[in-house]
Amino acid sequence: MTAALTLINDHATRIVEYTITPSADVPVPHLPSRIVPLAVTGFRLTYTGRRGTAWDLEIVTCKGNHAPNGEMGRAFRSQQDHYPHHASTGRPAWLNALMDTAADPDAPLPRQLAGFTRTHDSARRSIAFEISGDSEIPQWHPLNMPTPSPLRPDHVRFNYVAEDNAWRLDAAEFEGPWVATGQQPGPNQNRGQKPYYPTSGGSSLRGAPPWVLSLVGRHSLPPELAAV
Repeated sequence: MTAALTLINDHATRIVEYTITPSADVPVPHLPSRIVPLAVTGFRLTYTGRRGTAWDLEIVTCKGNHAPNGEMGRAFRSQQDHYPHHASTGRPAWLNALMDTAADPDAPLPRQLAGFTRTHDSARRSIAFEISGDSEIPQWHPLNMPTPSPLRPDHVRFNYVAEDNAWRLDAAEFEGPWVATGQQPGPNQNRGQKPYYPTSGGSSLRGAPPWVLSLVGRHSLPPELAAV
């Protein structure tokens, strides 16, 4: 059995979070001047990548307190989203400088702006393919007998996760019609799914056909994204 893959989609998201000391003020747009600026104590950077492109900084979420007259006892928590691709009008200079440097998620942030401490760095990436060919995944009855109509996958999705930029394959999800060996699927053929979890101890791959094991092995890590 053979399985040829055609790329359908490739989407990645990365979240990096920092604390900041001392806090830095961000004015609140479109609100009365009596609303004090947000004293930013931390922020979250959201990046995306599509079809292997470099990480693109899409959102900077500033988190902190509104403290009237600096009285933290009367403060309330809030957050603001800022979009690097939008006009910089109204943003403080320190935030624009931060966005420029943080365009590369692996670049150290300049200490002259403030004291930054990275507290979180995680990512997810999903790569989907169309499968052509006659490859099958046997399905089994409780009596340990194969069903007469195995799963014939026509799509597979590899889901990857990362912590601190160390990637692993979390799941390989196969989808397709139930088709008897040697037959072609009809227009209203029943469909099913078969997920495998390679890093869950290996038990989910027990009994997987050789072509699945080979495919999962070749896609155990995602291809590198382009450099920023």
